[in-house]
Amino acid sequence: MLQTMINTHSELFLSADQYCQTCSITSSINGKKRLSSFTCDHCHVSMCYDCFEKHTSQLIEEYSDVQKRFLQLSNLFSNKRELLATFEQHCIRNINSAFDEVFTDLQNLRNESIDYVKQQFLDAEITITNIITNIKPLTTKSRHIRTYDNVKTNILFEFEKQRQQINELEDRLNIFSSPNMKLKMFTYPRNRLDLHCQLLLNSSSTSKDFSSSIPGKLITAQCSYSQSNENESEKIVVDTEIEELNQNIYSTKQIQTDSLIELNSNVDDDEYYSVLDETSELSNRLSSEQYSSTHYISQGTIKTQNEVDRIASDGEHVLYFCDTLKLLCYVRDISYDKKIKEITCRWPHYPILDLIYSPGSSQFVCATRRGLYTCTIDSNNDSSTIDIQMQLTQHWSYVRLSADRNFLWLWTDTPRLSQLHVYSPKTFHCIKVFNLSDYSRFSDNSTSFCIHENLIGTVFQFKQIINSSTYKKHFHLTLCDTSDLRELCTIHLGECDIDHEIRANNEGKFFLTNGRKKLWIIDRHGRKEFVQLSHTGRALTVHGTHQILIANGTHQLQCIELIQNDL
Repeated sequence: MLQTMINTHSELFLSADQYCQTCSITSSINGKKRLSSFTCDHCHVSMCYDCFEKHTSQLIEEYSDVQKRFLQLSNLFSNKRELLATFEQHCIRNINSAFDEVFTDLQNLRNESIDYVKQQFLDAEITITNIITNIKPLTTKSRHIRTYDNVKTNILFEFEKQRQQINELEDRLNIFSSPNMKLKMFTYPRNRLDLHCQLLLNSSSTSKDFSSSIPGKLITAQCSYSQSNENESEKIVVDTEIEELNQNIYSTKQIQTDSLIELNSNVDDDEYYSVLDETSELSNRLSSEQYSSTHYISQGTIKTQNEVDRIASDGEHVLYFCDTLKLLCYVRDISYDKKIKEITCRWPHYPILDLIYSPGSSQFVCATRRGLYTCTIDSNNDSSTIDIQMQLTQHWSYVRLSADRNFLWLWTDTPRLSQLHVYSPKTFHCIKVFNLSDYSRFSDNSTSFCIHENLIGTVFQFKQIINSSTYKKHFHLTLCDTSDLRELCTIHLGECDIDHEIRANNEGKFFLTNGRKKLWIIDRHGRKEFVQLSHTGRALTVHGTHQILIANGTHQLQCIELIQNDL
């Protein structure tokens, strides 16, 4: 009894947290209550030795289970990464296999095309051989007649007969007077390429639309003979045109022809072109009467030492490029009545696509598909040289140049980007870039452009569909503000051919060749007039204050002069 009282009295002096809290939970069942020996740092629970040991074992088991699951998850990620790497290899291999088939087919098509052309030349060679074979008996017979022992009374008749045979052979040779080759082909139709690759479940964007990013192209290449007159040697003309197959977009913007009119956006394209076709004859007749220039006239031609394919002027001297001989030629004095003196140097780079004079740097600037070059002429003595320096290196599918007093403007296209760059003319530091995909007007097929003060004049070429088998190339000039490329007006200029160009003078007049025998002159307000040319006009340059020099790949420069200013 006394012992029980002592134990009971001792328990009254111990707090509850000095007992094992795990045992106290079961004390009401078995009546046992143990003092705590440990406290768990994580759970903050007081425990006796046995309970702490069990609790520790339980935590270790749970920790081991979590570690095991982390290890399994790490293995899963590693396996998934290896699977994706293998999957990527198979995807790329399959794409390469598909395109290998396309390349093989294209290579076969190329070989077949080359074999076809070679066969035509082989047939032509056989024809020439046959003609030469027919000539040999005539020459033998002619020598035989000239011998004294074979003089006949009808020798004049024999000579006349031989003249007729020679004429017949010359007529047979005329079948080679106008050889030509023309190739038309489309690039791979992107709208038929269906590629779908999905790696993430519930991904919202898994299909690639190739047709919208890069449109297909129509490539037209032709070879022909050209001869300006009987005294000129025959020249092989090679023209290549790459046209994007994007649809022309007609909006409700103001289009300027004779005056400002507003187009109805509901008019169908085919109906629009049909109306143009029905009125084309009348329009051409009216244009000849209404737009024929009274301010400019043709002043004849100037003969150069080499063929002129691209040309630029600094106001006094001319630099031109001869593609056939790969030459740059500098002309000091342009003159009608005397032989001009030229400085020439070999052009070792890709063909020049555009050539201008930059007044900001006092240098000529050349553009090729692979880069930009400056040309400085040391013309202090007779042994002058042309110093060519590369300024920019790139890979462009299209490049055109223009310059004003302060900046150099560069329009470039790549398979994925169409941009208008503004450069410092001396340091070639890029100052500003316009992404032309953000401006719907510049999604058309641009062929040339020119800058004057706050205006950018851009030439766009498109095909007018007359019917299912007839196409006519037309072009128009669009004037925009250089600060934001906001369209000011568009002037339709009628039909054109492959190679045409635009340049501007200091008064703000734009001069455009149409690849045919017409030079258009348009002022900054959109008023237009034209001069009829005696030869085809392609590249051109403003020379001095009153002259326009026009080249077409021959030795002759057509000269157009201002005879009357606007009052």
